[in-house]
Amino acid sequence: MNLLADLEEFIHDHRPHGPLTCDATEPAWNGYLLTVMCPCGVVFERWVTPVDAGIELNHSDLRVAGLN
Repeated sequence: MNLLADLEEFIHDHRPHGPLTCDATEPAWNGYLLTVMCPCGVVFERWVTPVDAGIELNHSDLRVAGLN
């Protein structure tokens, strides 16, 4: 699976538990840490490299915006 598919699955599975809290570290030369926390206690964490971010964002801007 890729970042977007994993994130969509997490959101689908955990959105019924309540509002999800998202955070990301400041970008570094090698990427950033994306964190999504569910009220049930499960945390989605993924290190996103600059290459991953460029690929994922270019292909999914509208889909991610729709998840909000």
